[in-house]
Parts: sequence; structure tokens; C-alpha cells
Amino acid sequence: MARPRGSAKQREQEQRMLTGAGRFIGYIRVSTVDQGTNGHSLDGQRARLQEAADREGVELVDVVCDVKSGAKQRDGLDEVWARVLAGEAEGILFPKLDRVGRSQIHLATLVEQARDRGVSLLSSDEGWQVQRGELCNEALPFLIALAQVERERISRRTREGLAVVKASGKKLGHAARNTELQERATNLRRQGKTLQAIADTFNEEGHRTATGAEYKPTTVARMVNRVDPAANPEGGYR
Repeated sequence: MARPRGSAKQREQEQRMLTGAGRFIGYIRVSTVDQGTNGHSLDGQRARLQEAADREGVELVDVVCDVKSGAKQRDGLDEVWARVLAGEAEGILFPKLDRVGRSQIHLATLVEQARDRGVSLLSSDEGWQVQRGELCNEALPFLIALAQVERERISRRTREGLAVVKASGKKLGHAARNTELQERATNLRRQGKTLQAIADTFNEEGHRTATGAEYKPTTVARMVNRVDPAANPEGGYR
């Protein structure tokens, strides 16, 4: 029996294009509950997305909004990403690139994942950033490089801090549990993300455990079990 042609990621992209080609899911966010409830800011962003879709000749199938007072969690963006990977659309349409990422590291990670998975990123104000896995914005490689430097800086400072604590003779206790990351990991598991994929995401964003180590699948599994053990089904996705 002949083996399927192309890599697994190429086949995944081809399958996604069968159902999602030319379709985009919009993503918008506002920084305060007040902005989210009065409607003006949201309406303006929705209008910009629709104008961009019409201009580029693509279909805007839905718009997901995050209304948060903080800057660290993007439940709506996680939802959009999962729906795109599931084949509902070929990419994400958003107002501006800097409105998508929580940080420079997170933004660069999103771009890297879009390249890796053949996903499109389209900004209504700035044009194509990534088109079916191909970089369109010439500035993005610099963003990715700077993010990598930032990741290494965070990792180095964490190691140095732990070394100082150890040298002082103090025992390293367990830091307060990161409830925000636990909730996020649980939501990602409910969407079908593997433990390894979640661990990779946290590590790429510069997060570290209480002991300064990188996240592992077993660590993520324990985090999820603290919130909702049912999100780690026995014999289910790993």
C-alpha cells in the first residue's frame, strides 16, 4: 500500500484547505469591560475586519471577542486557533498584529506556529502577515529573533535567581500555584490539545515552573487535574 505523499503537517494543511480555504475567523479584543459593553469600540473593529475581508476577497465567517481587564490571557484567541486547526477556516483576521499577542514572545510564538501549521494571519490595518504558512511581513523575522533573545534572558534570570537562593542555604519551597496557567491549560485540554503541545506553548512563551524548570507533559497533566480531572480523560488525547 502506497504511503501518503508529503509530511503530516502538509497533509494537515491540505485537509484544512478542503473546508476552510478562503474563510477567516475574526478576532478582536478590548482592554476593559466598559469598552466591551458600550459597543462602540467593538463595532468599529468588526467593521474594519469586514472591510478587509471584502477588500481581500475572503469570507469572514465569525468574529470572536475577548473582553479582559488584564493582558495575559486570551481565551477567545485560543478558541479561534483551535477552530482554525479544526478546519473551520484557513486563518485569523484581526485589526492589528500588536492587538493579538499578550507579549512580544507570545506574538512571535503565534507567528511561528502559523508558519509551521500553514495558517494565514491577516491584519485589517497592516495587510497579510502570514499567508498559508508563508511570511509576508518582512519585519516578522526580526520580531521572532528578538523574542528568542527575550526567552533566553528570562531563562537566564530564572537560573541566576535560583542559584542565589541555593547559595544562601534556603530551601526552595513550592511557589504559589499559577492558577491562571492552570485554567488556561485546562481550557486547551478541553479543546483537544495534547499535553506536549501545551507544555511546548508555555515554554515558548517563557513560562517556568516554581523550580525554574521547563514545563513537561506530566507537569501540565497535574495542573489540569487540579482544576478539572475530567479534562484529562483516561486513554484520551495525550
